[in-house]
Amino acid sequence: MIADTARTITNHEFRIAGIALPGLREMIALMVGGFAGLGLWEIWANVPTAIVAGGPLEPPALIKALFAARLGFEPSDVAAKALHYVTGVVGYPLGYYLLTRNGISLGRRWNGWVWGAFTTFIALGIFAPLAGLPFLLLAWGGQLTIMSTIGHALYGAMAAYVTEMMLDRDRDRDRP
Repeated sequence: MIADTARTITNHEFRIAGIALPGLREMIALMVGGFAGLGLWEIWANVPTAIVAGGPLEPPALIKALFAARLGFEPSDVAAKALHYVTGVVGYPLGYYLLTRNGISLGRRWNGWVWGAFTTFIALGIFAPLAGLPFLLLAWGGQLTIMSTIGHALYGAMAAYVTEMMLDRDRDRDRP
């Protein structure tokens, strides 16, 4: 059978071809965690980063540059911000879940921190060069790279903490 019959999509993870996928409870927890992490990231990106690096981190600008370079059009500020928020609330948390529930884990204490730091590489190591910007923005002095890495690590840690706390609470409630 394709799906694990011991669990349902509404209550627990299920598996397709051996790959653990989140059910409804897990998706809600991931999205709440992603939202909490994104809130912390936004504060970091706009206050300490602006002080240290001389300006805030601006993911919508990266998204707009990526679309312009690769697709020949620039989305609006609202669309670029929305894409960044969807990535932070749904995309990155889903990536965290898929990796940590399918065997790539450094342990619960470190998973969020490491995943968060890795998301910096996704943004600045992959997407920035595709947008025509320097790899990891290092050619610009490195301050934005350092602040982005710290911010993404904080994001990942917060998102993972909130997600796992919610899932633990659900597991405790489901126990007889």
